[in-house]
Amino acid sequence: MNLRFLFIVLISFSLAFALMGCQLKKEMPMIETYDINAISISESTSFGKFNNDFFKTISDRDRLDTLKNALVTAEKETAKLEDVNYDLLVNYGEDGDQLLKLYLGEEGEQSAFFYLGYEDRVYFMSKEKTRELREILNP
Repeated sequence: MNLRFLFIVLISFSLAFALMGCQLKKEMPMIETYDINAISISESTSFGKFNNDFFKTISDRDRLDTLKNALVTAEKETAKLEDVNYDLLVNYGEDGDQLLKLYLGEEGEQSAFFYLGYEDRVYFMSKEKTRELREILNP
């Protein structure tokens, strides 16, 4: 009886730890947590691939702060983007890099982005942020 009880407890704990491990999915680094050193921008060539042919790298602190503010204030929605027009490589220095896909809206529209690999988590930016982004990103 004691051995059977011990066996059930051991199996229960093993199952509980296995389930907790499944819950601990690695989250993407959040932009507001790290200092951004630079953002490199390329025209997106494919929805599922990242284009490394950058036409612009932004390292000016004022522009980086504007970009960071636009990304941090974006609101997460459950939506899928049909298309993106820019790929962004966000460099955090020693903390690494992060890849984003951006749909830059037209004047008077919202813009949206997602972290590469997290296409189901789309973040939408205001029309005002779109205007600011258009001034910075247009080649």
